[in-house]
Formats: sequence, structure tokens, C-alpha cells
Amino acid sequence: MHTLFDFITRTDAAEYGLMLFFILGFIVFLQVMKPRPFRQVVEMAASDVRFLKSQSRGRLLRLARNTAFAPVYFMFYLVSLPFLFVQGMATPLATAEWSPVRAYFTGRKARSKKSADEDAGNRP
Repeated sequence: MHTLFDFITRTDAAEYGLMLFFILGFIVFLQVMKPRPFRQVVEMAASDVRFLKSQSRGRLLRLARNTAFAPVYFMFYLVSLPFLFVQGMATPLATAEWSPVRAYFTGRKARSKKSADEDAGNRP
């Protein structure tokens, strides 16, 4: 456990932990500084509970199902990212159309200027 990879992994984990701690601490600090701390949070939670109680059993089951499937949707997204990246990179590279950006980076602009000068010199 004395490799650079282990050190970076532990350092990153500590950074992320501290970051979450300070973000949550700042939120709590802002709430404590208010005249009535956490009043808005309690009101919003009570509003959510009232809304859930007003819903029918079928809608609650649908909400629970959609909430349970959220990790599945996220995993599907993560799995599809490499394929979407390859498609996004292949589409512009596969087209043979002229592009000013590609022409600039491949040096076609300089070549076309040079060939235009040569063509002008060859004209009678």
C-alpha cells in the first residue's frame, strides 16, 4: 500500500469526503444563522408527506417503481456512454465534406494558397 496509485486513491477519497463534509456543514451553518432554523426544510417535508398521502395506491406504486428503477437507468446510461462517444467521434471523421477547422489543422489552407500562387504564375 505504498504505491503512487494507492496514495492518489486515498488522497482523492479524503478530498471527496472533506468536500462533502464542508458542503453539508455550510448548508447547516446557513440554516442555523436564520431566525427559525430548518423551518423551510420541515415545511417542505410536511408538504411532501401531504402530497404522498393524497395520492392513490396505484400512483404510489408507480412512483416507488420509478424510484427503484433509477439505478438501472443510470447503469444503462453509463454502459451506453462509450458507444455514444464512438458514434460521436466517427460521424464527423467518416464524412468527406470540407470543413474549415479540419482544413486549418491539416494545412490545406497553406497548400491551397501555394497552389493558387503557382496557378497565377502559370497563367498567360
